[in-house]
Amino acid sequence: MTHMIIYSLAICVLGVVLEGLFAGGGIKQRLASLRLPSYAVPFWGWMVIGVLYYVICFSILYRLFLLPPSPWRSAAFALVGAILFINALWNYFFFRTRNLRHAYLLGLPYGVIAISLFLLLLLRLDRTAAWFLLPYLLYLFYGNFWGYRIWKLNSPE
Repeated sequence: MTHMIIYSLAICVLGVVLEGLFAGGGIKQRLASLRLPSYAVPFWGWMVIGVLYYVICFSILYRLFLLPPSPWRSAAFALVGAILFINALWNYFFFRTRNLRHAYLLGLPYGVIAISLFLLLLLRLDRTAAWFLLPYLLYLFYGNFWGYRIWKLNSPE
């Protein structure tokens, strides 16, 4: 069981490292330079969301490692990996290249992948893990709406 915790933690740490590499420096300054909607979360709020995101990912990964190997479990691992990678890649477009349109558009397949993972967990693998993911899916409605508004508020017209 200890190795399952280590594997789950290592995958999440890899996600954090990729986020940092893709985002580069000046994250706080980048956010401060943008026109934000009135309902925008403050910087510290993004830190809380980030920690909760990785707690959710860790919990799902750990529960997947507890399951016996199967094609469904492999698919779930692939979906979690895609979610972690696309989440990190979003930082590249939003912070490093400052391309708000691409960052927003990347969120569309991301949402589909997250919903697919939820359904796979709920219907085939582990309902508890699916319920761990549900708060993040609800957050994605806000996140996508926020991303769209940021793009539109800051696009040269």
